Amino acid sequence: MGGRREAWYLVTFGLALVLAMATVLFALVGLNPKGDQYGWLPWVYSGLCLAGSGALWVVSGRMGGPAAGG
Repeated sequence: MGGRREAWYLVTFGLALVLAMATVLFALVGLNPKGDQYGWLPWVYSGLCLAGSGALWVVSGRMGGPAAGG
């Protein structure tokens, strides 16, 4: 069971990092839009990515990571 737990830790941690990067990218698009048609949508996406990243970060923390053993 330890290998499965470590695999889920890696999946959730990796997704948290990807969503954190997406948060920054959508915020940058919101700060410097290339067109007026974007409106407030990048800010909504940035907020959703931030919330998802935080949630997955908490889940991966509860998994304990590879140092927790198993």
